[in-house]
Amino acid sequence: ITKSLNNIIRQRESIPKVVCKYIENPVLFHLEDVGLVKFDVRYIVLLKSVNPLKLYVYDVFWLRFSNRPYSLDDLDDYEKHFTVMNYAPEISLKQIHYNEFIPLFEKQYSEYSWKTVEEDIFKAFVELFRAACAKPAPLGICDYPSSRAVYAIDLMLKWESSGNGKQHMQPQVLEVNFNPDCERACKYHPTFFNDVFCTLFLDEPNNCHVTSIV
Repeated sequence: ITKSLNNIIRQRESIPKVVCKYIENPVLFHLEDVGLVKFDVRYIVLLKSVNPLKLYVYDVFWLRFSNRPYSLDDLDDYEKHFTVMNYAPEISLKQIHYNEFIPLFEKQYSEYSWKTVEEDIFKAFVELFRAACAKPAPLGICDYPSSRAVYAIDLMLKWESSGNGKQHMQPQVLEVNFNPDCERACKYHPTFFNDVFCTLFLDEPNNCHVTSIV
């Protein structure tokens, strides 16, 4: 993370890199004994069909938190500015299950229901996949009736001002992973792959923990 354009240009001269704008005004979450920290959310998205576009979202989502209160200083402080803490054993890892998180979130942001926030998140997913499927392969996702796909989408929420000056929570997609690691999903939700296969291959989503978004 850097504020220096010269630094960014020099980094690019070494090896290819992707540069993206830092989310400087994220929605924060209050952790007891820590304070207001950054967090990100991971959803599992099931792509059943490209044409017509058919998408499902697994009803359980996963959360990751920074370990230190957020501020726009100390840009080299990993535990303040990043949320991935599960790869270094010496770093503490804070975990909150989704059904514990929702009431805590709504208590901290009483004007915002998670259901409304999630509706905006799902709209962002639909827009993302419509863009990805807008052109035929290799420019877009191939339309092949026998194909199915599982993706993990990581996102954050940021504060954005509306035309009337009122702030709202705007989903910001961070990355999309094809065929993601599902170890945690299987560990805590034993029916996970049964739900995935019933939805994608058996056309039986009704009794599964999934939501159709398009």
